[in-house]
Amino acid sequence: MEIKINPKWQLNPPATLDLDAEGRLPLLRGLDPIRLPEDYAAFLRKSEGAALRDKDAHFLAHFKDGVRILEIEWLGNIKNLRVGTSNYLLDNQTDRLIPDGYAKIGFAEPGPYDVVICVREGEEDYGKVYVWLQAFDAWMTGDNSLGLGWVADSFTAFMNGLAAREAL
Repeated sequence: MEIKINPKWQLNPPATLDLDAEGRLPLLRGLDPIRLPEDYAAFLRKSEGAALRDKDAHFLAHFKDGVRILEIEWLGNIKNLRVGTSNYLLDNQTDRLIPDGYAKIGFAEPGPYDVVICVREGEEDYGKVYVWLQAFDAWMTGDNSLGLGWVADSFTAFMNGLAAREAL
């Protein structure tokens, strides 16, 4: 299935994916490189991010305490992906803000929420899209106890499911 591009979306020029010899994207701060799901990598090769605010780009996020309607503000470029994913480590680099194996691909409101994709190769949720309510406590403590909200089983399903709020 191919991603259906909404003509209202403001797409950026294509990305250059500087992958390592094993086809993985290097991160920052000493984190292991990640293998992007192919549908997400294919989108980046068409557009290194997109401005989606006020462009009928709402979606449902399923949390353990219920469903929220969110609006994706933007999909980030490669720099945002590297920096955002690397920043899930606290300054002391011991306590994770979210579990290992998720890459930041965008931002949604109201919240603020990060849109993340699972990059844990070989795992059941590889390629699935989630949201995380930004917090600065260690994972599942204090203000960071909401967990991840499931959005879609793939990046393609996520993008093809974006709709006007009234249509959800």
